[in-house]
Amino acid sequence: MSDRKTKALIYFTALSAGTLLISNLSAIKLWDLFGIPVDGGIVLFPLSYILGDLIIEFFGLKTSKTIIYAGFTINLIAVFVFYAVIALPAYPGWDMQDAFAMVLGFSPRIILGSLCGFLSSSLLNNYLFVKMKESDGFFAKSFIARALGSSVVAHIVDSAVFETIAFLGVLSFPEFMKQMIFAYLLGLLLETILAPVEHVIQKHLEKKI
Repeated sequence: MSDRKTKALIYFTALSAGTLLISNLSAIKLWDLFGIPVDGGIVLFPLSYILGDLIIEFFGLKTSKTIIYAGFTINLIAVFVFYAVIALPAYPGWDMQDAFAMVLGFSPRIILGSLCGFLSSSLLNNYLFVKMKESDGFFAKSFIARALGSSVVAHIVDSAVFETIAFLGVLSFPEFMKQMIFAYLLGLLLETILAPVEHVIQKHLEKKI
């Protein structure tokens, strides 16, 4: 592997793990979008699909799976560390214990839902991406078509798994359905909007690595 390709892989791995961790922390907040409860993780999480598509395009399925499992592991470590630090006795006079615990001791359901959704949807996205690339049709010729085509299905799995584990029973059923459907559509919309940028990056990497 060339030096440029190695450097690109390092950046992609770090960005992928960081995106998942930041999205999980951001998902703690539910924000109001015209009466629809939306978790904050939706702001960044679509980037994970873009990174996943670029990784599998240039580094293959085996490497991509390794990065997915690494990101999953890093987030598990973060969870254990947060809970361990919360359990430590606060220094006298430090009055942020409750706030610290509320933010970083976020609901186990959100943690479990996010990690399960990420793992299942990422592996499915990569499987579909490879199958499209190996086909003889339109998807084999167009990187963006593969990227968006695989995401259309993978986002369904991610939204269904995450929202069901994290919020079913927490929100009323109508609110739950609105949030799940909207999270799917918004995630797909954001990825579509970023598709031109993804295309430029893909073409640049084709020339450089």
